[in-house]
Amino acid sequence: MQGSARGLVIVAVCLMVMVWITVGASSSSQHTESLVFIIVDAENSMPNAHNLAASLSSQAAQLDVPVVIYSTSREWPDGGSWTYFPMLDRLNSKHGSSKSWMVFVGKHTKVKMANLLQVLSTKESSQLVFMGRGLQDQEETIIHHFARVDPKQPFLYPDVRAGMVLSGALITRLAKKWAGSKIKAATEINIDASYEFGSFVKSAGIELTTDSAFCVKDEDHCAILYSPPTNCGKAADVSKIHFAIKSWQQNHNKRLPILYGTWLKQITNYAIYSDVEDSSYGTVSLGVPNTEQGHCGKTMAIIRHAAQMEGIHWLFIADDDTLLSTEALSELLACHDHTQPVALGERYGYAAALPHGYDYITGGGGMVFSKPLVKMLASPGVCQCPSNDTPDDMFLGICLRILSIPVTHSSAFHQARPMDYPKGRLEGEWPVSFHKFWMVDPYHVFSHWLQPRPPTHPQDEL
Repeated sequence: MQGSARGLVIVAVCLMVMVWITVGASSSSQHTESLVFIIVDAENSMPNAHNLAASLSSQAAQLDVPVVIYSTSREWPDGGSWTYFPMLDRLNSKHGSSKSWMVFVGKHTKVKMANLLQVLSTKESSQLVFMGRGLQDQEETIIHHFARVDPKQPFLYPDVRAGMVLSGALITRLAKKWAGSKIKAATEINIDASYEFGSFVKSAGIELTTDSAFCVKDEDHCAILYSPPTNCGKAADVSKIHFAIKSWQQNHNKRLPILYGTWLKQITNYAIYSDVEDSSYGTVSLGVPNTEQGHCGKTMAIIRHAAQMEGIHWLFIADDDTLLSTEALSELLACHDHTQPVALGERYGYAAALPHGYDYITGGGGMVFSKPLVKMLASPGVCQCPSNDTPDDMFLGICLRILSIPVTHSSAFHQARPMDYPKGRLEGEWPVSFHKFWMVDPYHVFSHWLQPRPPTHPQDEL
């Protein structure tokens, strides 16, 4: 590195420890406000986060911009950073009083820094600024606890897949508010970080400013782009995935014909695990009686059963009203290493922002476990249900925390129906799953959203 009056000091990205790029002070420097990038990732997404950090470092050097880069898996390793709340205190103490912009991005994000600087050029980090790609619920929905929707006063919240930007001044306000909110958060279920964090910011008196520079489709004007992997090599062999469907005798006639008429006809390595063996539908009983709720006993029996199977790489556990794109799933699994312990699905949390909390995969959208993790979970004494009706997905989250296995989140899995999501939330990637047959035509949901991939993604809301 050559010395000069405007010497550039770069501390390189190393194992995703905090990167600080400080551009030497100069009267000719164009940028006086720093960009603080927070890459919200997981431990098992290290290569993606590393590549993004390297790109940000390179762009910052070219543009002569002071930048700080954090990776949440390194800086906030205790979990819950995906809710954003655990980061507020530290970000405030380090950057709240400085002229800084907090730029939250995901592991599958591309940043065009020159465009981002242009967007921010009309703003002041000393002001209360909250920017992103705005989403808006059209009606009350289960994923947002049926919160009231007022068409006359629409509530916009950020599509965090496309990133979001908060001013240092806003971080300071939010950190103070969070200090008084932890008691309530101690017993909360975390479902949708976009909505829940957006609601928190609104409760602090700040509305989201939506901007077309936050994108899920690549266009010239984009500053931050959600870009999930579309080609990780050869798709996973569907015959190496064991599909386990949980059912019980009262649902056989109502739900199983729908599954046989949609995605089950595309695969052969599956079993329908019920409380009884029904020759009409080929169901299998593992000797666990049905329960009204929870189903922990049945799910763990499936896991122990799958641990003994030869030749499988993955276990996919679904409800009997889960609709699935086996093609989208196999393409997604190509991006993950089946020889390592992997837990994949739509991530929820219980008090996830606090030390006693944990993450879990919500079961309705489907839970995916690699074979090594299946064996770990099935090991004696590792994950034993307190009762057969303990909530299976939440209890598995506790087991994963004990095993120090992070939940790998994919927004392609859906716990609810297409109509339960704002239209913009279903843009930008091909869905893997939807859940519930209530008040929908499941055949239409399957054909419209989950059939083999057409040249362009379906975007029309049901």
